[in-house]
Amino acid sequence: MERRKFPRMYVEENVFIALSNGFNRIGRVKDISLGGLSFEHIYEEIVEAIQSRKDILLWVNDLRLPKIPCKIIYDIPIQIQPEYGLLTIQLITRRCGVQFEPLMEDQADQLISFLKRFTQK
Repeated sequence: MERRKFPRMYVEENVFIALSNGFNRIGRVKDISLGGLSFEHIYEEIVEAIQSRKDILLWVNDLRLPKIPCKIIYDIPIQIQPEYGLLTIQLITRRCGVQFEPLMEDQADQLISFLKRFTQK
């Protein structure tokens, strides 16, 4: 049963995220809502679900949403993708979920606009 306050929506293939403030990660966004998002990355180190505040940058094409405050909820390994199976170095794909911290009004407006433009219900 879904327990999220805000339903998640799928995003276009070309939506990326950069997570900063101590843990630098770049990945592809899988789904997003007004309350948070999940993304996939291929970094070896585990991102601990630390309660400290992080910032994310969302971008697609030339549109950027900078400095969205969040906290990491989980960072778990997922099944190895077939396209990675032939590589000499085996990359472990991980899915990381973040929850947005309270947003300022202009940030919330930008996020709503982003959701309308780049998500699929």
